[in-house]
Amino acid sequence: MRIVYLNYEWDLREAVGAAAHISELTHGLRRLGHEVVAIDRRRRSQVDAGKASAGGGAQPSWRARVAPYLHESSALMRAARNVRVETALLAEHKPDVVLTRYSLHQVSSLIAAKRLGLPFAFEVNAPPSYEYRRYLAQYKLIPGLAEAVERWAFARADGMFVVSSVLKQYFVERGVPADRITVVPNGADPAIFRPDAADPATRAGFSPTDVLIGFVGSFSSFHGIEMLKQVVAKLSPREPRARFLFVGEGTRSNDLREFCAQSGFSDRVRFTGHVARERVPGMMAATDILVAPYSQESFFYFSPIKLFEYMACGRAVVAARIGQIAEVVSAGTGVLYDPSSADDLIEKLATVVRDDALRAELGRRARAAVESDYSWMANATKVASMLESAVARHEHRARPFALAAEGRR
Repeated sequence: MRIVYLNYEWDLREAVGAAAHISELTHGLRRLGHEVVAIDRRRRSQVDAGKASAGGGAQPSWRARVAPYLHESSALMRAARNVRVETALLAEHKPDVVLTRYSLHQVSSLIAAKRLGLPFAFEVNAPPSYEYRRYLAQYKLIPGLAEAVERWAFARADGMFVVSSVLKQYFVERGVPADRITVVPNGADPAIFRPDAADPATRAGFSPTDVLIGFVGSFSSFHGIEMLKQVVAKLSPREPRARFLFVGEGTRSNDLREFCAQSGFSDRVRFTGHVARERVPGMMAATDILVAPYSQESFFYFSPIKLFEYMACGRAVVAARIGQIAEVVSAGTGVLYDPSSADDLIEKLATVVRDDALRAELGRRARAAVESDYSWMANATKVASMLESAVARHEHRARPFALAAEGRR
């Protein structure tokens, strides 16, 4: 198939997970023999970002106050302007199917594809209407509009894939036919994230008998930072071998760093700050246990890429029993804890810290699960199948119109 793949992320340099997903899916589809034309339709170009950075200075106060109320109308205007441009792009590339990574109100490629009679599918990693209201409340959306646009768009697509069964159920409850939605979780590249990639420098300063517990992430509010504080404070006195490696930088990293210093556990903890992406596999593989703490959420629709990368590194994973994580980390591939209980997390970690054989077996099984089910190549195969179904569904829909036109001749 010839696939045009459109992305509307604001700035991929600020969205590492999105950048990895787009790159790996494109590469995987090409390895399967498909021709993929990946088109970046970002709202801010590299040039614009550079100009903004060079210009410096804050926005005028009146503009800063008004901007949250204009965000949605700007997205709609952008979509309207994009229709003509994207119709021309699709006419030029003549794809067999169009795949679009959906973001708020970005329906221009759908309209363009319909104009040209092309099969069309969405990639949906989150429900933008919910995500904006839950996590981006600084933007003031028109009540119900984003939800209405999503229903309208997804009902007209020939297919779509989402990253978790929780997300599929969300859209089914809002009227999207279940048979039109394929669940394709995120994944990892087992050739890059692997046990033998361990970076010896990461363990420098730690004893060979230490059990190194690692966390890699952006230290966001939903990453269970308060739980990590309790883990450091309560597990350290109980388990003399336990040490901690925190990789990354974010809104709550300084908070955790200051807590560890004030609590007297700085000698057991190492913070790396931001590190280049290419260094992450070696750091993960240098640990003994990798922890994926998440706050209790009633609607956990995420598919954390780092979970699959943890597993691919062949290390014991201790993760929150929530959403898709509970499906992926099944019995034998990791240890799940109650996300509402820091004490449960501490108990589970203590068990894994003490048992060297258990850690090795968990790591082996986790690695095997990624190789068989959660590699990016496995994902690309599922997406390709979904796209083929979308093409068949489009042709089935178009056939009655073609027959009717033939009958009028």
